[in-house]
Amino acid sequence: MPQPSLPTRWQPAATQPAFAWTGRYPISPGWFEIRPVRIPRDARPVYDEDFDCITGYHRCFGRTALTYDLLGGFVAIDEVGEAGLLQAAAPYLAIGALWQPGATGMTRAGFHAEGAALGARTGASLRQRVIELSRLPLHFSLAALADMQQAERFVPLHILRLAMRCGCCEPSTDDDDTAAVRYTAGITRKQMPALLELAVRVADRAILRIRQWPLGAA
Repeated sequence: MPQPSLPTRWQPAATQPAFAWTGRYPISPGWFEIRPVRIPRDARPVYDEDFDCITGYHRCFGRTALTYDLLGGFVAIDEVGEAGLLQAAAPYLAIGALWQPGATGMTRAGFHAEGAALGARTGASLRQRVIELSRLPLHFSLAALADMQQAERFVPLHILRLAMRCGCCEPSTDDDDTAAVRYTAGITRKQMPALLELAVRVADRAILRIRQWPLGAA
């Protein structure tokens, strides 16, 4: 089947064709994170080994534990057991078939994590909310698709959806993109802060352009 090719001449945002993403992820989506402002700073990301991505956040204070989804909504309030009172052994928590509460090791994505003491129902709720988030349709211009195929420019689909839900939206500053709006969101990529910028067409929410800039670099 022939693949769409980049246009040979510039097309205005309003008339650029849009396509669904059908490719494979060139790098692990587990390296990416957008943290909504409503999530407490001391809440640890929960990495799901089976989904290969962060599916939520978990925070313990005293004998109470709060679990949040990727949008910052409450998923569960639980009582902390004795194991949960121990000092955190890693900046990330992990769930999945191979992870036991309190165990430490390397995740599938390649970073150090500690097994989360989450109930089966809580873990299932986090997964279900990620699935619900994935139902938001995404389409891309040819230029954006080309960016998605390069490991250094790729952004996982759920991170793009989160940026369009949680990011700052304003009119495009590009005179050629009057049919588009601009979303900006702070993200982490391989544990390094970055700024994600999306140009999104107003008419059909197609992503026209994806840009990332590292933050805090010397």
